[in-house]
Amino acid sequence: IILSTLLLIVNTYYLKDSTDTIDNVLRIINICFVSIFAVESVFKIIVYGFFFDKGSYLRDTWNVLDFFIAIIGIMDASLSFVNIPMIRVLRLLRTLRPLRFMSHNKNMRILVKAVFKSMGALFNTLILILIVYLMFSIVGVNFFAGKFQYCSEDIFVYSTKGECEAGGGEWRTYDLNFDNVINGLIFLFELTTQENWPLTVYQVVDCTDIDKGPARNYSWYYSYYYVVFLFVGSMFLLNLFVGVLSYNFNKVQKQEKATFGNVVATEEQLQWIEIQRMIVRAEPNYNIRTTPDIHSWRASIHKLITNIYFELAVAIVILLNMIQMAMRYEGHPDWYDTMLNVFNYTFTGIFTVEIILKLIGYGCDFWYDAWNIFDFIIVICSYVDIVLSNMLSTSLEFLTVGPQLLRVLRVLRVARLFRLVRKFRRLQAIMEIIQLSLPSILNVFTLLGLVMLIYSVLGCFLFYDVEEGNLIDDINNFSNFGFSFMLCLRIVTGEDWNDFMFDCARTTYGCAAGVGCGNVTAYLYFISMQIIVTFVMLNLFVLVVLQLFEEYFIAEENTLSTFKEDYELFQEKWLEAKPSHMGYFIHVDKLRRFFRSLPPHFGFEGDDPNRLTSQILALGIRR
Repeated sequence: IILSTLLLIVNTYYLKDSTDTIDNVLRIINICFVSIFAVESVFKIIVYGFFFDKGSYLRDTWNVLDFFIAIIGIMDASLSFVNIPMIRVLRLLRTLRPLRFMSHNKNMRILVKAVFKSMGALFNTLILILIVYLMFSIVGVNFFAGKFQYCSEDIFVYSTKGECEAGGGEWRTYDLNFDNVINGLIFLFELTTQENWPLTVYQVVDCTDIDKGPARNYSWYYSYYYVVFLFVGSMFLLNLFVGVLSYNFNKVQKQEKATFGNVVATEEQLQWIEIQRMIVRAEPNYNIRTTPDIHSWRASIHKLITNIYFELAVAIVILLNMIQMAMRYEGHPDWYDTMLNVFNYTFTGIFTVEIILKLIGYGCDFWYDAWNIFDFIIVICSYVDIVLSNMLSTSLEFLTVGPQLLRVLRVLRVARLFRLVRKFRRLQAIMEIIQLSLPSILNVFTLLGLVMLIYSVLGCFLFYDVEEGNLIDDINNFSNFGFSFMLCLRIVTGEDWNDFMFDCARTTYGCAAGVGCGNVTAYLYFISMQIIVTFVMLNLFVLVVLQLFEEYFIAEENTLSTFKEDYELFQEKWLEAKPSHMGYFIHVDKLRRFFRSLPPHFGFEGDDPNRLTSQILALGIRR
């Protein structure tokens, strides 16, 4: 699948500048991939059956997608030597091959099923939105049909077609117009995205009469129509769409996660499963360290560095260091630079003292805490930066370049702010939820990447010959995958997407056949990209994080808080047993007492010695 996707990308670089040899090589490679996919489908049909039996090949939705792509590939490969418009449609369907990634990833399948089932629940909402759009479009046609015309020379000087042509201009119609209901819907959709909406306001208020050019503020009262739709269509209906999508997506995804074959788990069972997963992912906490002997000289230092006021003082120093780093600006005087350097040396010295105290107080346990190692590396980098910064005047070239590169290491100190997260439980919970959401966000990002890849390749096949336009140029175009992907990225951010759409859809003035002319499929291509990627896919990132916040943060009794409380209680009881060997082991004589000290919901029956012994043996614990 990866190699066939790479073949699609390579094909985009030879759509115009190709040779018979390159075409034959690409055709043969494509036939090889099609053959592999066809053999895969045949093997699965032999194993599972074709359709009629339960659990057959085509009874699975993802197998239907694979089978459809395989059939399209066979038809495309069989007719690859024929050049007719219908065959071009089959070649465009090659772009669906990357979708097979989803059928081989369980988590992505759950995500996609949740999206599609959510879209099904959105049907009534979409009907409502379409009805409102049609109402405003019909009203717009009655108000503005034939009024959005202008002269290419001077739009406010030549007010009729005859005057414009007499003055050497060309009489044109605005790309956005209400000449018919379809054009009106396109106008309203662009207004919904709020792209260049001030310019379209001027277009509306400057319109005059049918087949007449614009005049400044001639129809200012039409702006009320514009403002009403801006509130209704863009601010209300769009947010209604996102809200309904969010509600149904969360509902459907919970149902999908709770389904195991033909069995649906209860809420309590799902919580139990989630806690078991957290237990499996949990790692030994090296912060469980035995304190030095009370009579040891290290004990007083250990007491100092574990004191909350010491941590608070270090946090204040970190914040002051951040302020000092933010005080540099271009063109500052020498005395100002000297002052900042003195502050830098002072903070470096304070952090050095902190490291030394922790090395003494914690001993070897210092190296088993990731934050301690990070702090140690930052201090070392700070000294390297200071030493090399004082060698700027040297004549050795590698020493003069070094400080400019290593000065970037100072920025790593900013990450020390994350240490403050450990001191605030609510903030720590937010960071843990973000960490839990990373796999889901990765799935959404992968799905977004697949959709962007498909649109990029499809854009190359559809508009590779559009070389000129208002915005299409030698950089912003669909001539190959690289340019196409960057342009699609710009489009989904909403930047001038409408102007690129009109450049790729233009078939009359301003283009020449084979150079700048596009086709009407541009409307479907760009509008569908806005709906699928901008309105749905990008909102999935927010929906995934919000879902986890609802499960683990908003609810008072949630799986994460329950696990953390039990985890911290287990650590506390383990520490009371005086563990050795970096906190991994406790003495066998303390084992019974340790299990008896755990709360009953841990499942150990401390009141019955024989029962407790059998439970310990069942865990596989031995001397």
